[in-house]
Amino acid sequence: MTREEAIAKGIEVHEIQHTMKRRTPWHDYSRKGTYMLTLVVRERMPLLGTLDGSLEGEVPPYVALSVLGNAIVQEEQKKISQYYPQVEVWKLCVMPDHLHMIVRVKEDMKEGRHLGAVVAGFKSGCNSVYWKLYGMSEPPRQGLFEKGYCDKILMHEGQLDNWKHYLDDNPRRLMMKCQNSELFTILTDVEIAGEQCQMVGNRFLLNIPDKMAVIVHRRYTDEENARLREEWLACGERGGVLVSAAISPKEKEVLREAMNRGYSIILLRENGFPKLYKPSGEAFDACASGLLLQISPWEFHYEKRVITRAQCLHLNAMAERIAGER
Repeated sequence: MTREEAIAKGIEVHEIQHTMKRRTPWHDYSRKGTYMLTLVVRERMPLLGTLDGSLEGEVPPYVALSVLGNAIVQEEQKKISQYYPQVEVWKLCVMPDHLHMIVRVKEDMKEGRHLGAVVAGFKSGCNSVYWKLYGMSEPPRQGLFEKGYCDKILMHEGQLDNWKHYLDDNPRRLMMKCQNSELFTILTDVEIAGEQCQMVGNRFLLNIPDKMAVIVHRRYTDEENARLREEWLACGERGGVLVSAAISPKEKEVLREAMNRGYSIILLRENGFPKLYKPSGEAFDACASGLLLQISPWEFHYEKRVITRAQCLHLNAMAERIAGER
């Protein structure tokens, strides 16, 4: 159920609490649906396994499960369907310090039962294994996992395939991040183009003298757009850097083509970076390869805001200053 549908049905919708572990307040978690869940080990301790394999060797990156991690896979996740026949675990990905699950609630659950209760029961089972393995005579005040969890609701076509790919690709992404940690570190209060900014990625792209700002104005003709597109991509081809906020569709098209070709990009963002931020999809690989730098002159926020005209002008002016065109 969407927020609009909930309002139409007369359900009271509260303002969203800004946390990475928030629930969707207008969604009924006792109803059938598909979800991707993320549970994080307390204090990010790598208790569930160790990263092994290689990015270039015969064995691709994978997580060698610990005794605890193996028990979660072989025993605890299977108990979910035993205690809740309406719930299926479609896919499980155990990482050293967290895990992801794709679960399907096949039919509406009885009164008093909901997804939160399912997760609480799963956590309780994992806690019992954890306590026994570490020889604890009585449960400690804190369990294996942090309080709460993150859930994503399946809403549109193609989302499920994206989730599955994300889970399958997690070990490789972690290894790339570990081997290029400096490229995934959030730097704050960095002066760029006369502004205090946050940034993530290859900061040395700022030192490359050959840079061009990718900005498409509404007044440009098709001929002008085509000519500029050729100039911008030629800059990338010769080892230069394209700088853009990628606001308009045509700007996005140029940046997409540049990323597909493996060119260097400085991307300006309306939003800053949350504490555990990392790029997603192809941007992750570009960042790990040193081909991407993301910059924001503003702090991170959770709201889904529409970028204002003033912000567009602000970021475009920054792009021009970074490229040396102002």
